Amino acid sequence: MRRFIAGVIGVTMACLVYVYTEVQMTKIGYTIRRQEEMKTQLIDRTRALKYNIARLKSPANLEKRLIAHNVLLSSPKTWQTLVLTGQPALRREALAQSTWYNPTMLAKFFVGTAEAQAKESSN
Repeated sequence: MRRFIAGVIGVTMACLVYVYTEVQMTKIGYTIRRQEEMKTQLIDRTRALKYNIARLKSPANLEKRLIAHNVLLSSPKTWQTLVLTGQPALRREALAQSTWYNPTMLAKFFVGTAEAQAKESSN
């Protein structure tokens, strides 16, 4: 009789463990489905926001907004433009004149290397 009761208790426990795992799998399945739906909604929202940003940045939209605010823009005249030539040389001279710029030998090596790489990449 003890064996029978022990067997019934064992089978009952195994069934309870099986039911518990099935319930947990179902809960996890619902959670996964909910998260996939949320992911889809977020992807759609991201796509819509990117479209809005592109639309707001478009020249046609900016032109409409400027016209609505009575802002008139025109291209600059030749006397209003300034062409800078030899800008890297001016920058180096300005850095050399500043009081805080005193590179060490190691820094000069790395700066020279970076300038050489920049010259090579511009060709």
